[in-house]
Amino acid sequence: MISLGAKRYLLVIYIQFFLLCYQTNYMIKKSSYITCGEELNRESIIAQNVNIRNPTNSLDLGSNIEWPNGIDTLFSGKSFRDVPMNLEFVKGAYFFDDNKTNCKYWAVVTTIFKPSESVRYIVKKTSWCLVVVADIQTQSRESYMTELGGKGENVVFLEPDDHGKLYPAISNTLPWKHFGRKNIGYIYAIHHGAEYIWDFDDDNVGLIDMGMLTSKTNFKYHIPCSGLSKPMINPYPYFGVKETYSWPRGFPLEEIRNPAVTPDLCQSNASLTIGVIQSLANKQPDVDAIYRLTRDNPFDFKATVAKHLPLIIPKGVFTPFNAQATLWAKPAFLYLPLPISVDGRVTDIWRSYFAEYFFHRHDIKLIFSPPYVRQDRNPHNLLKDLNAENDLYMRSNMLINMLSELLNNHISLGLQHLYDELYKRGYIELEDLKFIRAWVKTVESVYAKSNDIALKF
Repeated sequence: MISLGAKRYLLVIYIQFFLLCYQTNYMIKKSSYITCGEELNRESIIAQNVNIRNPTNSLDLGSNIEWPNGIDTLFSGKSFRDVPMNLEFVKGAYFFDDNKTNCKYWAVVTTIFKPSESVRYIVKKTSWCLVVVADIQTQSRESYMTELGGKGENVVFLEPDDHGKLYPAISNTLPWKHFGRKNIGYIYAIHHGAEYIWDFDDDNVGLIDMGMLTSKTNFKYHIPCSGLSKPMINPYPYFGVKETYSWPRGFPLEEIRNPAVTPDLCQSNASLTIGVIQSLANKQPDVDAIYRLTRDNPFDFKATVAKHLPLIIPKGVFTPFNAQATLWAKPAFLYLPLPISVDGRVTDIWRSYFAEYFFHRHDIKLIFSPPYVRQDRNPHNLLKDLNAENDLYMRSNMLINMLSELLNNHISLGLQHLYDELYKRGYIELEDLKFIRAWVKTVESVYAKSNDIALKF
């Protein structure tokens, strides 16, 4: 048997090799890169649309090729390309009504599996409506609803054909077989009267207790006692983890050991506007592949809802939150969209950081709560997850610094313009520029029809 220490040592060697490959061969295009051992050639460079300066006008590899300001530009947060002037945009109607009943509370899930325990749990909540967003691999509506056992008066099942019929502009920008199809569920909930949206995965069982919450409320919580020297905070240690170091997926690895990201907390009950509540998950908390490969899991947090106060993320401070068990309140709805040009292991984390830029500008609060849910994790290949999460390991810190700099310099960007700036720096690709334009126009159209101006565009 190989000891745990030996396994960790071998993993460190593997990760070092992996990161060396990534830094050397990273190519910007849908968060892809050319892997170690794959030959670089003229076609691969052109296909990846990398902005390369070549003083000799030669595509021969070697000293003639220069990355923009060197390879470090890709990890510096600096702009190195422009938004195309001829960016295509879908014209025409943005949404169509389906005459379905509105709900105040909506839960949104996308799945390729049969009805899970988490789905059945939501269906039993009579005050909640559920929208299930099917992908092309998902079973039919009839089959899915039959397996729910005839239950589902509060369930809307959106088959692939429904996406384009209801929201053509958005649907035409979304890839199939991608987590980003969940965006159809978000716009459906907004369109159908949502005041709150429970954004969950089909392997997370539970739901935040709504009894204590309204979008503006007064309750007890913890918040850092003083200003932070770093624009980030690690929430996991506050909720009790037996490991010396613990962190959520997407937290900058460079800062895990930094005591500045776990400041002292004080209690408060000042009034605030809630945007998002992230429920932690027991059994299989949301951690990255490096954590799962090197530390004990599954595990439960020591904190309980009955005995532990929620944690408020203060203004100007960033931390990742997911799309597995989060409650969104109406003031934050505009910032729900998941980027589509990045891997599914990255998209919800990128969204969280993008959204927090706007939360801080509009004084909307992100809250971390003790676990209301249990994750019974669907099967994963951890080495594939490690590969898929490379942007989180390499670029989260720089993304936080970029967004923090925008805030500190009082640069107020709209959602579309923020995406443009993110594209210029390689965090997202052209597909997302088209998507976010369709998203903003569709949300504007939906709210214009209902004369609702709650969202800040």
